[in-house]
Amino acid sequence: MKALLDLGNSRCKFAIIDSEAEDTCGALPYREGDRLEVIASVLQPYEGLDRIVVCSVLDQELNVQLQERFQAGRFYILDPSENCFGVTSAYEDPATLGADRLAALIAAKVRYPGSTCIVDCGTAVTVDVLDQGGVHRGGVIFPGVGSMRAALEMDTAMDVGEEAGSFTVPATSTRDAIYSGCLSAVAGGISRAVDGMHAEGTAFDQIILTGGDAEFLIPLLAQKVIHEPYWVLEGLRHVSKCLDAE
Repeated sequence: MKALLDLGNSRCKFAIIDSEAEDTCGALPYREGDRLEVIASVLQPYEGLDRIVVCSVLDQELNVQLQERFQAGRFYILDPSENCFGVTSAYEDPATLGADRLAALIAAKVRYPGSTCIVDCGTAVTVDVLDQGGVHRGGVIFPGVGSMRAALEMDTAMDVGEEAGSFTVPATSTRDAIYSGCLSAVAGGISRAVDGMHAEGTAFDQIILTGGDAEFLIPLLAQKVIHEPYWVLEGLRHVSKCLDAE
């Protein structure tokens, strides 16, 4: 039995891989100041895990704490500076490519033929392109819906509210206007990035959309997309298979 963990900025997404049962997938939001305990709560029900494969954008101190708590010998953290599992990074310094982006690129290389554009809509939005030869051609990063709302709350006197509003244009409340504006801005940013890459001669055969806000953005995008809610975990699944083969 193996655990795959996608430790993002806002949520812990996980998959439990058991050869004798169906896979279990899910996501838990972090409690403020208690990320370690949320992650631990995912793993504790499963005794006898052979390996824990992790993709983390969290700070190194927390990663070390996790390794100490769950036996470093069976704990593998994806590190773009060490092994890209068949993906060639376009970055001058591969170590600076986020592990979540690398895992998404690995999934694209394994799951889809041809070239692929991967859009991850979380706390940050990333748009990356992998060509048919498994070469990462680069990408863009900009704030996600939640980050935009948080910036307005921090830098203005507006009451953003804890819960997101409803999407409606034009909106008739401040909360709905903020949410609708942020969602529209992210959708516009994605479309502009995709169209800009096409204009520069970067072609792709499919667009994968993943991340917590993906389902809300799909109706606003002009491009046809494939929704893959646990896309980063798909990349980690391949990493786990490669580790088994070593």
